Amino acid sequence: MSAKEKGKFEDMAKVDKAQYERKLKTYISPKGETKKFKNPSAPKRPPWAFSLFSSEYRQKIKGVHLGLSIGDVAKKLGEIWNNTVADDKQPYEKKAARLKEKYEKDIAACELKESLLQQKRKLSRLKRARKRRRRRETRKMKKMRKKRKLEDEDEDNDDE
Repeated sequence: MSAKEKGKFEDMAKVDKAQYERKLKTYISPKGETKKFKNPSAPKRPPWAFSLFSSEYRQKIKGVHLGLSIGDVAKKLGEIWNNTVADDKQPYEKKAARLKEKYEKDIAACELKESLLQQKRKLSRLKRARKRRRRRETRKMKKMRKKRKLEDEDEDNDDE
């Protein structure tokens, strides 16, 4: 590329860079769009009936059909599950329902605990703010008293 052609692109780049810097100065970052905090102590979601079925039958299928890939094992499990009658699926569905009920109770308890913790944090923040405000007010009062005392002393000195 010749210097003349290169200069044309450099000029275009300078214009674009100036425009970018102008826009960057007026850019306001979005607030509140952070990833939602996930509570590490929250209970894990319960497995579905098919997941319970799969965990039980996976080893049996691997033993019968050696050398199957993970995807092929999953397909085989899906076929078996779809061909299984509703009566045979029922124990897995009942267990999944019990686990789901337990999960819902646990999550409700966890949410209650979390809300109480948030209230406690909010209260402590308010107490700290009140304490800071009181300290500021007492400092102001001390300064005002000191200033008045100095003014009174100055007036007394002027009278003499």
